[in-house]
Amino acid sequence: MGEVDAQLVQRVLDGDRSAFETLLSMHALRARTVARSILGDDPAVDDALQEAFVRAYDHLGQLGEPSTFPAWLSTIVRNEAVTWLRRNARVRNVGIEMAGEQPHQEARAENPHLEELRTALSKISRQYREILALKYEANLNYDQIAETLGLSQANVEKRLYRARQALLALMPELGERPIPPES
Repeated sequence: MGEVDAQLVQRVLDGDRSAFETLLSMHALRARTVARSILGDDPAVDDALQEAFVRAYDHLGQLGEPSTFPAWLSTIVRNEAVTWLRRNARVRNVGIEMAGEQPHQEARAENPHLEELRTALSKISRQYREILALKYEANLNYDQIAETLGLSQANVEKRLYRARQALLALMPELGERPIPPES
């Protein structure tokens, strides 16, 4: 995939805007997963992604190694999501309190532990939420997660283990069920 990314980056730098659209479509799921790991299901995910994509396009000439585009884009998305979160944290908290946000009954009936899982996820660190989202929402393997986060595969394994342990500490009944197999 790195070779394809490098070719597309070069085409963009040569003035082919459609090549950038192709790059984004290839990496949109990963980008959305990174943004959602920070912002949750907030509608602002789309705003943060849009800002990140514009920033990536504007700074593409600064990308050192074109084959690293996926990890580079993920870093930009992560930074934009964190910036959006900081900028809008106060407004979002007031909106949630006013709305009295309640979970949907259908989701509770479908999976009785879903609300507890959401609560537990909100209590663990952002880096743990992010790595769990990349593994279980985006279905990335360890190599892909390592590339996205700029970590070694060993650090990915350690962080995933610690993230699972943090969730298990908050949700002991999960320990009674098997943990999904690793890839």
